[in-house]
Amino acid sequence: MGEQFIVRRVAAVRRTPDGAELDLVALPAVTVGVMPGWITGEPPLEQGIETTLPNLPDLAFPPLDEQHLVLRIQAVAAGTVRIVLGPDGHRTLDDDGTGLGIVVDPRPEPVAVTLEENPDEVLVGTGQVRVRIRRRPFGLVVENAETGGTVLRTAERLRQAAGLAMAPALLRDEHGTSLHLELAAEEDITGFGEQFSRLVKNGQRLVLRSEDALGTGTGLAYKPVPVWHSTAGYAGFLNTGAVTTADVGHTRPSVLGLTLADDALDLYVVVAPTLAGRLTGYTALTGRPPVPPLWAFGYWMGRCRYHSREEMVEVADRMRAHQVPCDVLHLDPDWLVVDRLNCDFIWNTERFGDRREFVAALAERGIRLSVWELPYLDPASPRFAEAESRGYLVRHTDGSLATIRKTPTPDGRPRALLDFSNPEARQWWQSLHEEFLADGVAVFKTDFGEALPDGVAQQDGTPPQHAHNLYPLRYNGAVSEAIAHCTGRAPLVWGRSGWAGSQRYPGQWGGDAESTVAGMQATVRGGLSYAVSAPGLWSHDIGGFFGPELTPALYVRWTQLGALSPLMRAHGLRPREPWTFGERALRIARDWVRLRYSLLPYLWQVAHEAAAQGLPMMRPPAMADEDPSAAGVDGQFLLGRDVMVVPVFDDGEAPVRRRFRVPAGRWRDLVTGELHEGPGWAEQLVALEHMPVLVRDGAVLPRVDVDASVRCSDDLLTRPWRLEAFGDAPATVELLDFDGVRRRIDLESPTAQGSAGDGFVSGVVRHD
Repeated sequence: MGEQFIVRRVAAVRRTPDGAELDLVALPAVTVGVMPGWITGEPPLEQGIETTLPNLPDLAFPPLDEQHLVLRIQAVAAGTVRIVLGPDGHRTLDDDGTGLGIVVDPRPEPVAVTLEENPDEVLVGTGQVRVRIRRRPFGLVVENAETGGTVLRTAERLRQAAGLAMAPALLRDEHGTSLHLELAAEEDITGFGEQFSRLVKNGQRLVLRSEDALGTGTGLAYKPVPVWHSTAGYAGFLNTGAVTTADVGHTRPSVLGLTLADDALDLYVVVAPTLAGRLTGYTALTGRPPVPPLWAFGYWMGRCRYHSREEMVEVADRMRAHQVPCDVLHLDPDWLVVDRLNCDFIWNTERFGDRREFVAALAERGIRLSVWELPYLDPASPRFAEAESRGYLVRHTDGSLATIRKTPTPDGRPRALLDFSNPEARQWWQSLHEEFLADGVAVFKTDFGEALPDGVAQQDGTPPQHAHNLYPLRYNGAVSEAIAHCTGRAPLVWGRSGWAGSQRYPGQWGGDAESTVAGMQATVRGGLSYAVSAPGLWSHDIGGFFGPELTPALYVRWTQLGALSPLMRAHGLRPREPWTFGERALRIARDWVRLRYSLLPYLWQVAHEAAAQGLPMMRPPAMADEDPSAAGVDGQFLLGRDVMVVPVFDDGEAPVRRRFRVPAGRWRDLVTGELHEGPGWAEQLVALEHMPVLVRDGAVLPRVDVDASVRCSDDLLTRPWRLEAFGDAPATVELLDFDGVRRRIDLESPTAQGSAGDGFVSGVVRHD
């Protein structure tokens, strides 16, 4: 085992304009035989060692060789503090937080900061948050300054029977830097990105490294994010690209241990009593998503793969023949000439003909085209030599060409990766999209991006330990910016990989779920976990991507889930068109697709709220339920503030019993009208045709009538909205119409109030 150092005391304190800078002393630490815990060379009683323990072994104390570190406490917003630790002169100490490209606004708001000192402590605070640093032995506490309550505490006081420190506040060793935090008796932790395990992470150990997970049941994650929430009242955000291990009470039940593969720590703590408030504070630092065009919220259909223009046009025609609304058809890699883990933007005219004519043919049917890509180049591609000669490809620190890792190639040839840290390479990649966008391609599916190897030298000097996890953020950002530049509209990608800040580039989807009930359940959990880490627009492949043959009933259940998800796309290795699953499945799926289209006015409101406030569209039930027991509810979700969605995890055609949690207040089933009173649990017998969708008492849902003539969202642009008022609804509401105009509507006289008199609202339906 290499050298280990534990931070033990504060040596000096200096005031800074935004807080304080402290000199810290760390001492060598060793373990004792097989016992857990560490000792330093300090006197045993000073360390809390139980010298009277009968079976205490002889202790070989390490030397008192000091290591000096710098700790900075900075107030960056009223409820947000930044805690930076590193050796003197480390690049992180000189960075305002934006150096890695995750943080986009290092000072979201001006804030007054105070500094107090006494013999025992240093206190840095704002009106909302206060940081207490104990001088010796070193420890750190973050408090809600308004309530005085502790929200975060380092875990140095936790010990084992011999008195050895079990979880030192700050530990540095060959693995990097570790921060240990106490978990209070009833404290639950959520977050850490798109994890497909239970939403409450207590008891889990997670490695935050973006991987080609090859499913939702492998324990790997496409979009890990070093952001977590505590029910104690704070969110933590590690501003890093380094691989991070989050041990949430797994090794030590009362300790949240965070280990970064880096020699510096950059931690933001956002203090707020609600999950929504913490997400607003976090996204003020890292950015919020734009709202894509209305068609993005329609129904998308894809398959791995469509092999020709004729096949896709036939699917479009059958959508119209079966009167299923659809806005987007997705084309996977068959559009390429060299198409196996390669993307060089050379269109396959043999299979799909002239691209502009193909896009026009779909447009005649009211459908837009989505096109697949990935950031890897095959040596067989004509563009490989061009990119290599120009220095656009990632290289190792020894100068050799880097190739993808942990994603198998079909032919054994290596695949190179574009270096998005190189401005010229980034611009070149973006320029390859221009002709596609000019021809009318609407969106790119930014697949893969998880295979950057370790030990690479990025052109911009990004430290190698940060490069892997930052690669998905840079890749999706480059494509998103290209779409915005070429089209002049809010961009949209359909990305699989991600990291902190990825919410800026909507949307993302949950990767390759298995076509089973377990795959569907893991998908919902992954979406909820991602929602509290990178809030924005997220979705999934309806029916799952691979695995056992999808039953018609599971296809229906998954379609119901998709119809009430932020975005809606069916996709898989095998056909996902609803008519392939029989007449009953087609009928039910069509009904739920039409229900979604009727709710597009509501989804439009939710998307704009998410963009403005930094909230997810898909939300954990705890955001509407103050009961602490709701924190772990992860089999259902809120769609915005007012709609609770209860997916049915079953693959049979017979009715099944579904148990679900009802938040406080009255909630009415949108389809059946059945009333539920909360807080508490309800159980319902659910036929295949139905999925519980509950609407909160007091809500006003804007909807639009959808009949057999509706082909796509364009057909709804001029239709009047119908307002559905539930229970004790307000007398007036403000709504954003599809043109972006904010309208104020009087529910007592909706057709006579101001701008509503132009026929914007057809009437009000009350559900009392």
